[in-house]
Amino acid sequence: MQRPYIVYSLSKDRTTQKFNKSKFQDILQDIEVFLQNCTTTNISEPDTIELTAYTDYDATEPTAALTEIIRKTSKRFGASEKRPIAFHYPSGEADSTSRYKWTFTKDRLQEIVQYIIDNSPMPKANFGPLELYFTYSFKLLDTTTKEELPNQEHTASFCIWFSTGKSCSPTIFFPFEHADIRFWNYVDSIIPYLPFKLEEKYFRIAHVNRQGQVTSFKKIQRHPTT
Repeated sequence: MQRPYIVYSLSKDRTTQKFNKSKFQDILQDIEVFLQNCTTTNISEPDTIELTAYTDYDATEPTAALTEIIRKTSKRFGASEKRPIAFHYPSGEADSTSRYKWTFTKDRLQEIVQYIIDNSPMPKANFGPLELYFTYSFKLLDTTTKEELPNQEHTASFCIWFSTGKSCSPTIFFPFEHADIRFWNYVDSIIPYLPFKLEEKYFRIAHVNRQGQVTSFKKIQRHPTT
C-alpha cells in the first residue's frame, strides 16, 4: 500500500534547470549546504561520478581541440569506456560521434571538479566537450530538528552536470498527503538552502486508489491562506 505524496520534478520537455550561482565552487558550496541541512546525505557521498569527453559532431567543430581534450583526459585518468553517442534507425549503424567515459569513486569528486575548472573555458561543441555528471540520493530532514521526516516511501534524487554550463535535475519526494499549511511551511523551510530556484508549477500530488496504487498525478497550487 502506498501513501499519497507530493513530488517536485521537471516536466518531460524540460530536463534540467540552472543553479542560483554561476561559479563551480560556489555551486558546490550551495549543494553542500542543502545536503547537510535538508537531507540524509552529504556532499562527500555521491552515488555516481562520471566524466565524459566527446569527439566532434560535425565539420563546424574544432576537431583538433576536442581530440586534445580526450588525449589529456586519457593520460590523466587512464583507459575509458568508448561508445558511439547513438545508433541510427533502422540501419543500426553507429553514429560517427563517440563519447569517452571515466567512472570514479566518491572520494574523487573534488579532484574531478578541479579538472573541469582547469580545462575551462572549453571550446564550443554540440556535446560536452568535457562533462562531469554526479548524483545523490536521499530522504528529507526536518530543518529544525535534523530528524528524518516520517513516512518517506520514496528516495529523492539530485542529478548534476558541470561542463560549459552547469545544470541540475532534482526529483524530490515530500511525504505529505495534502498540499496543506504543513506542507507549504516545510517547503518554505528548505527554500533558503536550495542551490536552485524551486518552481512551484512542478509540484504534483500522487493520487492513490483503494488498492494502494498510484494512478495519476495532479498539479497543486499554493492558496493565499498558505
